[in-house]
Amino acid sequence: MRKWLLVLTMLSVLAGLTGCRSAESGRGAAGPESKDASPVIAEINGAPEHGAAFERFIKSHLSDFYPQTAQSQPGGSDDSRSRLFDEFIKRQVIVREAMKHGLNTTPDEISRVVQEQRQQSSNETSPQETTTLTSSERAEEIASELLTIKYYQQEVLKGVKVAPEDVEKYYEQNKAKYQKNGFYVREIRVATKAEAEELHQKVLAKPADFATVAREHSKAPNAGSGGLMYYEVGQLPGVLEQEVMPLKVGGTSRVVQSSYGFHIFRLEKRAEPLPFDKLKRQIEDELLRRQNQDRIDAFNERALASARIKVYYDRLGFNYAGNLKQAKTGGS
Repeated sequence: MRKWLLVLTMLSVLAGLTGCRSAESGRGAAGPESKDASPVIAEINGAPEHGAAFERFIKSHLSDFYPQTAQSQPGGSDDSRSRLFDEFIKRQVIVREAMKHGLNTTPDEISRVVQEQRQQSSNETSPQETTTLTSSERAEEIASELLTIKYYQQEVLKGVKVAPEDVEKYYEQNKAKYQKNGFYVREIRVATKAEAEELHQKVLAKPADFATVAREHSKAPNAGSGGLMYYEVGQLPGVLEQEVMPLKVGGTSRVVQSSYGFHIFRLEKRAEPLPFDKLKRQIEDELLRRQNQDRIDAFNERALASARIKVYYDRLGFNYAGNLKQAKTGGS
C-alpha cells in the first residue's frame, strides 16, 4: 500500500511540474549516475549497479515485504533480500531505459516528493521506511522512482484509454456489485410487551408520527434520529428481518420480540442500484488502472527478458534464492 501511495504522490508531482528541467543535463541533481564507490553487484546491459543503491532500495521498500519485522530485522532474511533484489533489478532495467531516452529528474520534483512523504509520515503512527533513509539516500531513491514513472507515462502508457462502450458494458455486467441490497427502516424498541402493544396502536392510527414516537419512547440507540437505520439484507437478526422484508414502503410491522426487547418497524425505503451516470467516472478510472497495470506488467516482463543481466552473487552478502538464477545471468 505504501508503495502505491508513493507512486500516486510522484504522479501528482509530475503533473504539477510538467516541462520543468534541471540546470544540469542528462540527469537530475540526485540521479542514478551519482558517483558510487560501493562494490558493483550486478551489470545491466553493461552498466554497473552498486551495492549502495540496493541497500537504499531495501530501506525504502522493506515494509512492503514484511512490515511487522522491518525494524527488528533491518536486513531481512535471505528470501526477503532475494525478492527485493529481483525487484531492484527490474526497477533498474526501467531506470536505464529512461536514461537512454533522455529522461531526467529535477531538484524541484525531488523536493516536492520529499515534502509529501514527510506530510504523509506525520499522519501515520509508524512510518517505518521513511525513518531509515538519510536525506541524500532518500533523494537518490526518489530520483530512480521518478525516472521509472516518467518512462512508464511517456513510453509504456502512451495512448492507453478506455472506450465509453467498455465502461457501459462493465456496468451492465456488474450491476450486482453496485446494488445496495438493503433497506431503510425506523424502529421502536421497548422493554415490555404491554408498552409495545400500546405504541403499536398509536403508530397504526397515525403512521406519520412514527419518528416522533420513536424519539420519545424507543430505548434503541438510534432513537434520537427517529429510529431511522439502514440495514443490509442479513444484518438484522432473522426473527426481526422476517418481519421487515414482507413490508411495503410505508408499512408498519407487528410487535416482534427478540433478546433485545419488543420491536416495531416501519419500512421507509428499499435501496436501489446506483445509477450509471454517478458511477461512470469511477468505473472508467478502475478500468484505466487495470489497463495501465496490465501494460506495465507486460512491458516489465519483456524488458527483463531482453536485458543482459550479470549478477555477482558472491558480492551480494546473502545467499541469493530469487528468480534471476533461472534467467540469463552470470557472475563470479
